[in-house]
Amino acid sequence: MPHLTSPFTILLGNLPVFVRLELTKLLRAQTDLQVTGVAGNATELVTMARRLRPGLVVIGEEQLLDLEQLARQYAVPVLIYSATTLLGGALREAARWHVYDVIKPLLPANDPGYSDWRRELLRKIRAAKPQLIAATQAVVARRAQVTALPNSIVLIGASTGGSAAVEALIRSFPASISCAVIIAVHLPAHFTLSLVERLSKVTTLPIAVAHTGTRLEAGKILVAPGGYNITVRPVSDSPWQAWETALTSEYVSGYDEPSINLLMQSAAATAGRKVLGVVLTGLGQDGTLGALSIRQHGGTVLAQNEATSAVFGMPKSVIEAGYANAVLPLSEIAEFIQRFSAALRLKRPLPISAPLHAA
Repeated sequence: MPHLTSPFTILLGNLPVFVRLELTKLLRAQTDLQVTGVAGNATELVTMARRLRPGLVVIGEEQLLDLEQLARQYAVPVLIYSATTLLGGALREAARWHVYDVIKPLLPANDPGYSDWRRELLRKIRAAKPQLIAATQAVVARRAQVTALPNSIVLIGASTGGSAAVEALIRSFPASISCAVIIAVHLPAHFTLSLVERLSKVTTLPIAVAHTGTRLEAGKILVAPGGYNITVRPVSDSPWQAWETALTSEYVSGYDEPSINLLMQSAAATAGRKVLGVVLTGLGQDGTLGALSIRQHGGTVLAQNEATSAVFGMPKSVIEAGYANAVLPLSEIAEFIQRFSAALRLKRPLPISAPLHAA
């Protein structure tokens, strides 16, 4: 990002020679403005912009098609010199490449309107400073959005004894994790907020209740609301691979809500091998079909061991079905989650890779 105090630097593009000379002469007379270079073609424009980091680029209208490449490489406000009247549609299209205004055709120095043209030009050039701030903030926001995208989804399912187990597990999470975490514990709806508050006291990671349209973010923990079923789905309007949760009216046999099976099945179908399912203590078999789906889509499944489970029913069902990649005590699961997420981030082999039914 260029320094926003003087001199404010300007890179000139492929302008008509007489226009470039007039602009250079005019700008040299301004103490707060400086021409930092002249680019003759699209390649030079991008290369010089990345090297010189100007606060403004001024180009001719014939270089409009080069702006997409420039915007991808360096976000900078752009003024267009046009000898004709650009149509509104063209300007609206160019706005997404940070074009914010147009320079009217150059007038001769002896023209009565020259002084007004000169003042208007300088006004438009100096108006690039807030445009530069806005463009830079947009880039920062996009980078923040990309940074917030999780590289994996960790699903933690539990029932009887699950609140205490989840609290102990979250307490062991490091402050920086690159996975998204969704917790589903069989609880009545009115206990959801109390679980969120309970977990918030043992970690600095952000925790929220999942709803329809809640984005999955790296290092953010979502709690499935009690009394509802929730799924994971792709975000349709994101240019990057992103996921979100959605409440669903899909019926699941039995009385376990939120359904761990349904959550795991939807996540497995959405994110494949990037899913880690963790089945903790609980009565019944919820999570077994979800674990099968995760394994079928290339993901990984952990089950809590009997010694640390308050009720071994759910983990035992997953283990006996052959769907667990590993059976671990509660105290070792957080470390495994961290290694799983790091392996995906660094594109390394996953901590455990085993064929289905080999656990």
